[in-house]
Amino acid sequence: MMDESNDMLLLNSLKQGNLDAYGILFKKYYKLLATQAFYILKDEMEAEDIVQLLFIEIWDRQLYLNINTSIKAYLQSAVYNRCLNAISKHNTAQKKLDQYQLFLNYKGSEAEVDHYHAVKVINEILREMPEQRSRAFNLVYLEDKKYKEAADEMGITINSVKTHLKLAMKSLRLKFVTKNNSPD
Repeated sequence: MMDESNDMLLLNSLKQGNLDAYGILFKKYYKLLATQAFYILKDEMEAEDIVQLLFIEIWDRQLYLNINTSIKAYLQSAVYNRCLNAISKHNTAQKKLDQYQLFLNYKGSEAEVDHYHAVKVINEILREMPEQRSRAFNLVYLEDKKYKEAADEMGITINSVKTHLKLAMKSLRLKFVTKNNSPD
């Protein structure tokens, strides 16, 4: 009961824009929420990312103004839903990868020639990218390093690595279609 009244005071302070209350909220619930997310996702980095992004959105988008129940219940429900969304996205990506693998297997020897051409085009696109973007792509996808290892090696944050990878993949998708369809 005392914890709930403390949470109500915390919520009221948040609604008044008190940054200290936000810090207290983060310290109070971060470990609990990260543990909950890890239990669902079985991936420590992804669990931490989900919880951190939730806290960022709570402050940036002023989501605390919409909380009319227990802060703890709201946070746990938000983390649970975000974990389910992440699992759904992962499953969709895995299905696409499986379909692509079947397609490659079906193509047979023709795929070997296409693969050589694809590697050549991808390398050309990577050379055209900004250095940090290309380096992040190489470290994570070609050298099979974890986001944290790539971030440490590059001297940037994990979220910066993810941003570089997202932009690299977007660039690859756009340019690969253009270059792959143009005559050599």
